[in-house]
Amino acid sequence: MKTLEDKNFISINEDVALKEILTPLWSRRWKILCFTLVVTFLAAIYLTLLKPSYSATAILQIGTNKPANTLSINDAFNESNATKEQIQTQFELLRSRKFAERVIFQLNLVHHEEFNSGKYNDKLAILAQVGQGQSNPSISDVVSQFQKKLTIVPIAGTELVKISYVSFSAQLSQKIANQVGITYLQYQDEIHSASKETTSQWLVDQLEELGKKLQISELSLQTYREAEGIVDIHGVVGLVGSQLTELTSETLKAAKLADDLAISYQDIQKYAGDIEKLSDLHEISSHATLMQLRREEEKIERKMFELSQRYGPKHPKKIAVNAELISLQKRITQQVYDIVTSIEKEYFSAVERVNGTKQRLEIAKKDYLRLSRLQNKFSQLTREVDTNKELYNNYLVRLKEADAMGNYNSNFYVRFIDKATIPKSQIAPNKILIIAFTFVLSIALTSLIIIMRELLMDTLNSRRKLDNFNEAQILAVLPKIKASSRERQEDTYSTDNRFTEAIRTLRTALLFNSEKTAPKIIAITSSVPNEGKSTVALHLARSFSEMEKVLLIEADMRHPTIAKNMNLNEHRPGLSNLLAKTHQINECIIRDKNVKLDILTSGVTPANPLAFLSMKRFNMLIKVFGNFYDRIIIETPPVHAVSDAVIISKLVDSVIYIVHGNKTKREQISSGLRMLKQVNAPIEGVVINHSENIDTDKYHNKYYNDRNNIIKLAARKRG
Repeated sequence: MKTLEDKNFISINEDVALKEILTPLWSRRWKILCFTLVVTFLAAIYLTLLKPSYSATAILQIGTNKPANTLSINDAFNESNATKEQIQTQFELLRSRKFAERVIFQLNLVHHEEFNSGKYNDKLAILAQVGQGQSNPSISDVVSQFQKKLTIVPIAGTELVKISYVSFSAQLSQKIANQVGITYLQYQDEIHSASKETTSQWLVDQLEELGKKLQISELSLQTYREAEGIVDIHGVVGLVGSQLTELTSETLKAAKLADDLAISYQDIQKYAGDIEKLSDLHEISSHATLMQLRREEEKIERKMFELSQRYGPKHPKKIAVNAELISLQKRITQQVYDIVTSIEKEYFSAVERVNGTKQRLEIAKKDYLRLSRLQNKFSQLTREVDTNKELYNNYLVRLKEADAMGNYNSNFYVRFIDKATIPKSQIAPNKILIIAFTFVLSIALTSLIIIMRELLMDTLNSRRKLDNFNEAQILAVLPKIKASSRERQEDTYSTDNRFTEAIRTLRTALLFNSEKTAPKIIAITSSVPNEGKSTVALHLARSFSEMEKVLLIEADMRHPTIAKNMNLNEHRPGLSNLLAKTHQINECIIRDKNVKLDILTSGVTPANPLAFLSMKRFNMLIKVFGNFYDRIIIETPPVHAVSDAVIISKLVDSVIYIVHGNKTKREQISSGLRMLKQVNAPIEGVVINHSENIDTDKYHNKYYNDRNNIIKLAARKRG
C-alpha cells in the first residue's frame, strides 16, 4: 500500500514539474509563433534570391589490366598489377589542383560567367553584386571555385568512380563532368608515353651509378678488414665480453670480502693489547680452536672448584690443577694473538686481491670498447655493401622486366560507363526542406531559451523552488490578475476568479492557523517596489470585509498607489494629515458602502515619512483603531527601500511578505526577511504574487469560469 502511494506521489510531482516547464511556453505561445513566422518568412525571402544549382554526374571505370603475355615474374603471383593504394592515388589525382587547371584551360573557363558572379540572382540589384569579382579573375581563384563544386566519389566495392559537378547552369555542369573524364583519359595516355621513353634509360643510368657505389663499398670493407687485422670480430667481441662479465663478478666478490674483513680489522686495531676485549670479538670467539680451549678451561676451573672444597691451598693436587689452568690460559692468550695475526694477514691479502682484480677489469673494459668500435665500423661497412648489392640486384631485375613488357600500355584501363546528361531539376536550394527546418529550429531554439531562462532564474517561480525555500512559511500563491481594463474601471476590486479564490485561501490561512490566534493587526510589505503589495493589501482587506469590519491603512507615504487605484484624489487628506493633526479622522477615512471596509490613504507626502511613522501618535492611532475595527491591514513601503516597514513591524501582530514570483531574487527575499527577524518582527509568512508557472488551483477555472452564474448578495449593514 505504501509503495502504491509513493508511486502516485512521484507521478503527481512529475506532472507538476512538466506543467511548470511547459507553462512558460504556453503563456508566450503567440510571441514564439510570431518570432518563428518572421524568421521563416525571412528564410523564404532569402531562398528566392538564390540562384538554382544543378548537378551532372559521369561514371568512369578505373580498373586493373592483366594481359597474360606481358606479366613479369613477380606480377604473375599477384591478383592485379594495380594495388588499392595506386587506384586511390588516381582518385586523388582527379581531385588535384593541377588536374583542375587542365580542365579549366581546355574549356576556357577563366572568363566564364560562372566563376565571375555570386550566388544571388538579379531580383535584388544590391545582392546581385555580392560575390562578383574582377573582369579577369586569377587562375588561382577559378581553380578554388572549381574544386569546391567538383566531387569525386568512388563507389564502394567496385572499380567505378562518380564525377559530379555542381553549377548554376545545367548545360555547364554536364559539360564539365564529361570533360573531367576525357581529360583523365588523355592524361593516362601522356603518362604512359613519357614513362615508356624514359623508364629504360633511367634504369640503365641507375644501374651504372649503383655498380660504382657497390664497388666502392666493397673496397672500403676489405681495406678496413686488412688494416685492423679482423678475422672473426664477432667471436672476439663475445670472448672479451664473457671475460669482462667474469672479472666484474670476481671484483664484486673480492670487494665484499674486503669490506667484511675491514670491519674486523678496525675492531682489532681498536682493542689492540686488551686480550679480554679481543677475545670477545665475534670473529675470534667463534674460532673453532679457541672454542675448544675455552671448553677445556671450563672443565679445569670446575675441577679446581671441586678440589677447593675438599683440600687446602697447598695440597699437591690443587697445585697441579692450578698449574695446568695457568698453562691453558697462556695457550688461550697465544691462540687469540694468532687469530688476530691471521685476520690481519687475510685483510691485507683481500685488499691486494681487490686492487689486482680492478686493474684487470679496467684493462678488459678498454679492450671491449676498442673491439666494439671496430665491430660497429665493420658492421656499418658490411650493411652498406649489402644494401648496395640488394639495390643493384633489384634495379637489374626491373630493367629486365621493362624490356620484357614490350608494348604493354598501362597498369590501368579507364573508360566511360555513363556520360553526364543535362540535369532537368535543381538540387539546391531545397526550399521546402529548408523552410520546414527553419520553422522547427526556430520553435525549438526559442522554446529552449525560454525554458533555460525560467530554470536559471533565481526566483520562486516554480513548485520545486518553493519546496526548497525554508526561510519562511509559504502562505499562498497568487496568480497573475487577468481582469480586463473595462472590468477594472467598473469595479475597483475586479480580478479574475483564480486570484479571488487565492486571496480567500490566504485569508483562511491567517484565520485558522492552529499554532496561534488569528492576527488582528497585519502589516503587508515586500522586498522592492512593484511586487503587488498594494493590490494584495486592498483585496485581502476586501476579503476580510465580507465577514467583519476592516480598516486598510496605506502607510507607504513615499509612493502611494491605493488612492490612484480606487480613482480617488491622490492629494486628499490621509494618514500623514492625521499624524500632523491637520484633519480629523472622519475627514481622512474613506468608507466603502458595499462592504465593511474603511480605507485610510497615505495623504499628503511629508518631507520625512520615517519621522511621522516613528511618532507615538501613530502607535496610539493603531491602538485606537483597534477598539473600533475587527481587523487592521497596513500596507508598508518595501523593506530594502526604506526602514519604514521595520518600524511598523514592531506595532503589528503579523507581517506578510509579498514576493513577485517572476522578478524577486532569492537573495532579496532572504535579506529582507533577515532585516525583519533582526527586530523580532512577527513574520507570518511569504505570499507569492504574479505567479504564472505554478498551478495554484486546478479547480478554480472549472467552477468559476463563467462570471454570469455568480449572484451578488446584498451587502450587510455596517455595524
